[in-house]
Formats: sequence, structure tokens, C-alpha cells
Amino acid sequence: MIQPENYEVNFFKPLSTHAKANKKLIIILATIWLVSVFGFQFLLMVLNEPTPEKSYEVYKKVYPSVIEDADASNDMKRDFAKSLLFVLGKNNVVKPPDKEFLKSAFSWAIYSMQTDSLKPVFIKGSTDEAVNLAIQSLSLGEEGFDKILSTLIPYSLIPITNGEFGLELKREIPRIMDLYLVHNQNVLTNIKFLGFPFHYWYTAQFLLILFVILCLIYAYVIEGINKKHNFIEET
Repeated sequence: MIQPENYEVNFFKPLSTHAKANKKLIIILATIWLVSVFGFQFLLMVLNEPTPEKSYEVYKKVYPSVIEDADASNDMKRDFAKSLLFVLGKNNVVKPPDKEFLKSAFSWAIYSMQTDSLKPVFIKGSTDEAVNLAIQSLSLGEEGFDKILSTLIPYSLIPITNGEFGLELKREIPRIMDLYLVHNQNVLTNIKFLGFPFHYWYTAQFLLILFVILCLIYAYVIEGINKKHNFIEET
């Protein structure tokens, strides 16, 4: 009895020299792609160094005095409040629980800057009068970045129940400020290429271009392999 021929093709266990060459080519190109993607991410991790924003440096300078010294100047409290407002401006990335801590600390900072006669205004939270006093306390103008900070204040003031900077805030605010104002950076994130930070251009554009190039390389090389092994595609 004649056994039927087996036409099953297994990419992982090629039998013909043509299939082995095809497998080798695919593995080489796939390796190039994987190294380009994950190798670059690993390189970023190795080179990364914690880099604080300018507002973080201001915060670190005034924070100990503001919460520990009852006679801390309004200038220090102003800088502290602005640094909190900078973080609240990162609305989409700040977690809801962290926002509540930031709002509490910000409202306390603004409240502590007021005279005794004006402090009751902040008991009701974000009223028009409280917002205007906060803008005045922070010396915000009506142009540029000051205007942006002013628009954040109505959403950042909450009612003041007591005039103390509680233990929970003392514990959470340093963690929150470290989290949102200190970023990993390195030479690959700092240099610009075609108007973009290099790491962004590499991942958003170059890797797509590389994929297309690898596809073209495969098409070119496989044609040579086909000719070498007299492999003719059916039409």
C-alpha cells in the first residue's frame, strides 16, 4: 500500500535547506527588533538618574520651616503653596487620594498666611472671596503662567476645619512631592533630535521606521534565498 506524502510544514523544525535559511533569517531580524525595543528600555533604566523639577527644589528649601516654625514668613508659605499648586496642575497623573492631601496642605498654607480677621473666610472653602484672597496671597498676576495657576485655585481650596498641619499631612506630603516632582532623566532623555527628546523620537518614530526597514530587508534577502535554492512560488 502506497503511503501518502506528508506535506506538513513546521517552522520550528524545518527539514529543507530553504526552510532552514528562511527560519534563520526570521530569527535574526526578530532578534534585531527585540534588542532595539527592549534593549533601549533597559539602557534607559541603567542611565536614569533622579532629577527634581525647579519647584521641588523650592519646596525642599522651605518645607521644614513652614511646618515646624510658627513664625515662618509668608514668603516661605507662598513658595510652599505654589509648589503644591504646581503638582495639582498635573491633574491627569495625580491619584485622587494624593489630590486630597495636596488640597488640604494647599488650603492650610493659604489659610496660615491670613490675618486673624480674614481666616474665617476659608472655613467655607472655595468661595469667590477665598479664591481672590488666595490669588492675592500668592501674588499671582493675570498673564502667562500666573494666570494658569490662578485658574487652578478654585479647584484646590477646600474648607478649613482646623488651622493645624496634621501628622498625616506631614507624612504624606513629602512622599507625594517626591513622586510627582522628581523624574528619572539621562542623556538620552535630555538631548533633542528632530525637535523631540531623543527617547521619545526613538520609541515613537524610529522603531516604526526600523520595522518597515526589517520587512524590506526580509523581502530582499528571501528573494536571494529563493533563487539560491531554486524555490519557485506557485502563481
